Amino acid sequence: MIAKDKDLDLEQTINEYSNILYKICFLILKNENDVKDVLQETFIKYYTKSPVFKSEDHKKAWLIKVSQNRCKEFLRFHKRHAAVPLDEVEQSVSVTDGMDTEEIDALSFVWNLNYKLKSVVILYYIEGYSVKEVSQILDISESAVKKRLERARKEIRESVKEEGGLLYDRT
Repeated sequence: MIAKDKDLDLEQTINEYSNILYKICFLILKNENDVKDVLQETFIKYYTKSPVFKSEDHKKAWLIKVSQNRCKEFLRFHKRHAAVPLDEVEQSVSVTDGMDTEEIDALSFVWNLNYKLKSVVILYYIEGYSVKEVSQILDISESAVKKRLERARKEIRESVKEEGGLLYDRT
């Protein structure tokens, strides 16, 4: 690919996928600056590797997988598990734009899940991928995806009970 075409492709990819990747990474890292670093690394890898994709869905899944791996590496190596209250996040970032109160309440419970559970919940419930697609993106078995979803739902139910709230079930 010619450098000019490669630059144009990168610009189009950033414009098309940066918002979704930002939201996913922000839910994992909880820090805007760290997310920007991860996104930059993701798009650098895209630019340098110049992968060929079968479809736009394949490209999107690849970008999500790379960004999630970068998030996981970031958490592992920097051992940053900073907790930021969701209401502070809402004031500074547009992650919850267009969501109603129930959806924001549900998101606050997802916010507190550990990485493994959070990653499957984001892909399955928020991004709408099937169990099979989530297993392919995260490179885990379908039964592992189902088990993580089950554990996440259980943790969320327990958190809801502790707070005395009601949460509708999307399953």
